[in-house]
Amino acid sequence: MIRPIALTIIIAVTAFSSLALAQEEGRSHNRGACRADAERLCAGVERGGGGILNCLAGQKDKLSDDCRKMVESRGK
Repeated sequence: MIRPIALTIIIAVTAFSSLALAQEEGRSHNRGACRADAERLCAGVERGGGGILNCLAGQKDKLSDDCRKMVESRGK
């Protein structure tokens, strides 16, 4: 009886871990897509609270294609 429960727990933990890793990789890719643009265009903006995203959104015409897509995907 304990083995099926343990197996279920292991499967659940593995699934949630994979989901969390995929989300983190997505965030990393988003940061990488805009890192150079943020450093160039928003150097004086304090990190946190969406300030950099708002700064980038206000300068869409100057963004790289990947960064512009990421900003637009965030509804900005």
